Amino acid sequence: MPIVKVGRSRQVTIPKRLFEELELKEGDYVEVERKGNRLILTPKEMIDRDQAKAELFALISRIRERNKDVSPEEVEAALQEALEEVRAAHRAGERRQKSRAK
Repeated sequence: MPIVKVGRSRQVTIPKRLFEELELKEGDYVEVERKGNRLILTPKEMIDRDQAKAELFALISRIRERNKDVSPEEVEAALQEALEEVRAAHRAGERRQKSRAK
């Protein structure tokens, strides 16, 4: 297991072998999480908010198209339920991050 030194501005260099195995590149984002006395780095992909909205609306359109035989009210209710589940999971994740930071 490689040992690295914490440098200026609290920077840590990821060993080349691990960097390449994870297919990271300069400028990529990683999530830093504390578990006990360990730091866990998890690669993350960031997506532009406008791009995310466009992809979401495209997905909703495809769902509506594929469910033409279902009443529009049922489709809308299912979409609303799914969106609420995603929002609740997102809020729960934010609360977990805030409690870890304390």
